[in-house]
Amino acid sequence: MSEASPLGEGQSGELKWQRLSPWAVLLLLLSGSASLLRQHMPLVLGAGAGLALVERLGLRELALGGAVLLILAVLISLLYYRRFRYCCDGDVLIVQKGLLEHREFKVAARHVQSIVIRQPVYMRPFGLVLWEVETLAGEASRIALPGIRRERAEVLERELRPPDGRRWPTKPRPGARSESSPADEMQAVPRFVIGAKAIVLHGLASRSIYLIAAMLSPLVRPLERWLHDRLPQLDFEAWMPGSPLLAVAVGLLAVVILLALLAILAAWWRFHGFVLLDAGERQIQRSGLFHRQEQTLSLARLQVVEWVQTGLGRLLGRGYLVCHQYGALGGDAGESRRFMVPGLSEAQGEALTAHFWQGSAGSGYFKPGRFTGHAGSGQPLRRVDPSYRRVLFLRYLLLLAGGAALVLGLLIPLELSWPAWGGLAAGLPLLAAVLARWRWIATGWAQEGDFLRVRRGVVGQRTGIFPMHHLISLRLQQSWLQRRRGVATLHLELANGRQTLPYLKEDDARHLADTLLFTAECAQPV
Repeated sequence: MSEASPLGEGQSGELKWQRLSPWAVLLLLLSGSASLLRQHMPLVLGAGAGLALVERLGLRELALGGAVLLILAVLISLLYYRRFRYCCDGDVLIVQKGLLEHREFKVAARHVQSIVIRQPVYMRPFGLVLWEVETLAGEASRIALPGIRRERAEVLERELRPPDGRRWPTKPRPGARSESSPADEMQAVPRFVIGAKAIVLHGLASRSIYLIAAMLSPLVRPLERWLHDRLPQLDFEAWMPGSPLLAVAVGLLAVVILLALLAILAAWWRFHGFVLLDAGERQIQRSGLFHRQEQTLSLARLQVVEWVQTGLGRLLGRGYLVCHQYGALGGDAGESRRFMVPGLSEAQGEALTAHFWQGSAGSGYFKPGRFTGHAGSGQPLRRVDPSYRRVLFLRYLLLLAGGAALVLGLLIPLELSWPAWGGLAAGLPLLAAVLARWRWIATGWAQEGDFLRVRRGVVGQRTGIFPMHHLISLRLQQSWLQRRRGVATLHLELANGRQTLPYLKEDDARHLADTLLFTAECAQPV
């Protein structure tokens, strides 16, 4: 550690402990109170419960109880402020905190894989940030300093950067920037800058529309009651469509447009000003309209790069990249907390994927333009055995039939005519066959040199690509039906989660398993 570091040892050799900003403790108290109110207000105020509580206790008693709770919260905040302190001992970050139980955390620089700096809008006037560090243990090992000066956050980032002698060795690549000094960030080269069109397309193509619809679904019933009470008093016949079907179509279109606008606003809120900076072995992204965020990715810790496209994103030709590190579970869980590059075209996704893997330690050379598997862009994906489609058809058919029986028989009892039952009986197998075929077509894999590419999905698709030597373990599974068909399923365990290749030909599955194990064993240090 540099002698000039303000976070290290003092002149007497003792550790120089730092504390959170007092403003940070106050802001955390206010934001935590607002979060609790936002989460529990529907329970308190719903169905007149809040009014009944006020009438029973009285306003003065409620105000007195609120004042007692406020004083208690202030005292707890002061105790939290006194118990929370941190410092750097060499290249080790030490954090001590706890109210009733005193705990101490130590993080060595060689174990750091990701650093995140967030600056909510209410912290900007005070020059404070939320600083988080994640170790090789994954997201469960996050250690946060909730409210420190921006200058101290930058010093911490430099202190926890591995020294030159401990950096992970990387293979040279065409056009690669060399590992260098702490001035890397000053010389960082922009790799990708998002534009207004890309933000709009990302908002439309992302899953934000479905998330917003799920968040607004509790408002449907109150809105229905309000419309039932207000519509008789308003004269809508002058401008409402005469046809009921047309009125329903117009209403659905208005809802879709509203959800699309909200999704675009959410994309602007998060990704406004997004820029990806290349600082050698470190990749830095900055974004946010009011809630600013800076995230650092260590390419030496990179495990899997995923190219994600929703169904609408495939139509618009847009997707995004998700970089998985150690302990970042695969799938959709916690995706918003990971290193993500939004609003990319397929060509941009291919180029950035090649850039990430060519800068990763010991990953070999990944040829650009071999990501999506389209004609003329490298080796096409190999499909799994057609028996997988038949198995999927039976699964979807049973699921759809059971759901239809549950809804029509128990939840919404309806007396359908025989033609309606016949149409339902004919439509369910057709829908199951379409879904099974889409999923079978979307499932594929390809081996490209030292890399393995795995794709899955139904309407949307997720394509993961990773070096084969990142494999930790694998399991070859065969049911009695698979043995009769001569197929097998491979479960690949990586440091960030599991990748599954279902219903491969048995010879292909065993050959791929042997290749993966041989590559992983050869990559182990002697």
